[in-house]
Amino acid sequence: MLAPFADYQPAATPKNDDSLVLRLRYGSRSFLLSGDIEKDVERRMVGENEVEPVDVLKVAHHGSRTSSTEEFLSAANPSFALISVGVDNSYGHPNRDVLERLEERHSEILRTDSSGLITIRTDGDHLTVDTRW
Repeated sequence: MLAPFADYQPAATPKNDDSLVLRLRYGSRSFLLSGDIEKDVERRMVGENEVEPVDVLKVAHHGSRTSSTEEFLSAANPSFALISVGVDNSYGHPNRDVLERLEERHSEILRTDSSGLITIRTDGDHLTVDTRW
């Protein structure tokens, strides 16, 4: 578990930065599940050298402009970037800048609004990707 941090104190009202951030490793494969964290948590994790290259990144906060900073994506450098987002959502997610940052890193972008259910499995060596509506 990378976040919330040890000094975490919840506010009276839940915030995106209250999200759990989990790094999973199995064999030679790794996943980073980033919840809805925003820039401040990303920057702190990068600053504390908690973010390392991963095979699969669950993109934070539905690909919102408030997340997926240059520094965070450079540290994670994901092969696959999963974006959980509704079709024609009222927030306009994912943000175009976030998509461009992922494309610059040659991450394969998989979105639930265009691919439906996305499942990635690993045996610790290989990854298999399955999408279906």
